[in-house]
Amino acid sequence: MRAICFGVLLAATSLPACTCDKETPEAEAKPVSSSVETPSAPTEDRTPVVDLAALSYAPADAELVAHVDLRRLLASPLWRENQALMTDDPEARRTLEALRECKLPLDSFSTLDLAVDSQGQRVMVSLQGDGIGDTGRLQCIGDTLFSGDAERWQVVTADSGATIRLDGGAALGHVAAADRLVFATKAWDSAVSERLAGGGGSPGFGTLGETLGALDTDRAIWFAGRLPVLAGQAENLRSLSGAVDLDTGLALELGMVAATPELAAEISKELERRLGNIRTRLAKAELPEAAIDRIELKVDGSTVRLRAALEIAEIAAIRQLLSLPGAAAADSTGKAEPPADAP
Repeated sequence: MRAICFGVLLAATSLPACTCDKETPEAEAKPVSSSVETPSAPTEDRTPVVDLAALSYAPADAELVAHVDLRRLLASPLWRENQALMTDDPEARRTLEALRECKLPLDSFSTLDLAVDSQGQRVMVSLQGDGIGDTGRLQCIGDTLFSGDAERWQVVTADSGATIRLDGGAALGHVAAADRLVFATKAWDSAVSERLAGGGGSPGFGTLGETLGALDTDRAIWFAGRLPVLAGQAENLRSLSGAVDLDTGLALELGMVAATPELAAEISKELERRLGNIRTRLAKAELPEAAIDRIELKVDGSTVRLRAALEIAEIAAIRQLLSLPGAAAADSTGKAEPPADAP
């Protein structure tokens, strides 16, 4: 919950500074005989296969993209059931109070879009909301949350538009419209600025574009990424995507593309085993098992698809299960360790 609060306006204040590589000098050119033709490397086709508003400001080399419909999230039963948790955190509470004081209450925001590069170093955050581009309100955020510390948050106005310098320039924010604020880490700022000006390329091509094309982007929350490129994680997976609907409870669709069909079958088998463990634990705790029974798990070639739908009462039951003594120490067989005072 704290992440949502800070993500609405202040996620960008903690964007990691880019550790840019030093420029590598070009190798000395070697003469090539005019009689020998040097084959050129194949050019990657970067024609977008999807056209999504959420990608409008994302640079072409983004490897992970995500979208949150904040108004649907804030109106959801799950949010209403858990929003009190946000005020338990002093920093989150202070942020909410500052937003209200600066006439940018949480319910004035509508969408959040995120893009990340392959190393997790370059980040773009796009926020849409009523009045978010008002420089007076933005200056109020700096004065209220950062005590006017210009190193942390500085609003700069110019003929070309207003910008915000975060953490001494580690990240920059651009007022794209009266209701749009786009942040980028320093190393990605030129690419994001090009997208803001209507140029640059969309990341919706190739594997990522195909993954997005198969995703239900009408959901309140969705994400997609090419995994092997993302800092070398999940070597057995090629891509991961998901879509979440919170309108009545929690509806989840998850898609994983494995390196081979054999690996996809192994992943499906492991997921089935873990779901069976959860079902057993719910039964022993005399909690509803219907939620597990409605989970669909299918394998199509190298693709594993999981669909689940949970009602609010079922989410509460699973949360109760996880809060039982020994639940956190449950081993891979699904058996929870007894509490320390057990005989």
